[in-house]
Amino acid sequence: MKITKLFGLALLALSISMISCTGEDGTDGINGIDGADGINGQDGADGQNGQDGADGEGFDEMTQYGFITMNLQGTRPDGVALEDSSTFKFTPLGGEVFQEGFNTVTIQQLPDNTVYGFKMIRFISAPENIYNANAVIFYLSFANLGEGDEEFLNASMTLNDYAVIGEDNKFFVMDDYFESGGAGVSDFEFTDMAFDAGTNHLTFSYSFMVTDDQNDSGHELTVMGEVDVYLLEEIQ
Repeated sequence: MKITKLFGLALLALSISMISCTGEDGTDGINGIDGADGINGQDGADGQNGQDGADGEGFDEMTQYGFITMNLQGTRPDGVALEDSSTFKFTPLGGEVFQEGFNTVTIQQLPDNTVYGFKMIRFISAPENIYNANAVIFYLSFANLGEGDEEFLNASMTLNDYAVIGEDNKFFVMDDYFESGGAGVSDFEFTDMAFDAGTNHLTFSYSFMVTDDQNDSGHELTVMGEVDVYLLEEIQ
């Protein structure tokens, strides 16, 4: 019994000794090197463009009769150089407009010659009595158009409620009337004049100069552009 107890005590002492002699933690190792960043993948190809939207209702009807372009070169009322271009392509379609002579051609057979009168109006956007009155009006007449004895008779151009808007978002409005041979108007010229009597298709280029006191810019102005229109002829 004594031997057994002595053996148990020795075993207990050995266990306590081993617990009390636990080893210390070792020092931390050196941090590893960061891995290289991954390579970005290539951008995917652009998708196909979507289909163009349909024109608004009435768009085709109001633009089917052609257009008038206009380029203005001069100086604004504030002294800044002016370079402005617009395309007037909307035609009012009311019967009253036609009966007043707009967008029409008249042909008069006189004893000595044939007189052609052209009167057209085009708006810069869909016309609406008050809010979209921005328009250009052309009138011109020729005798014996397209023949050897062709003669230019008269021409006029009207700008109605036309806003000239600069790149600096400043504007001024032009309400002007210019007539060949009129005050302040010079070098009123027409080139490449062509008229197809079968379709009433009229094309020409135009240009003229206006003095500073005869236009709303307050400075000398050059006006030029092209006309490519289809006109109507009233049934008599």
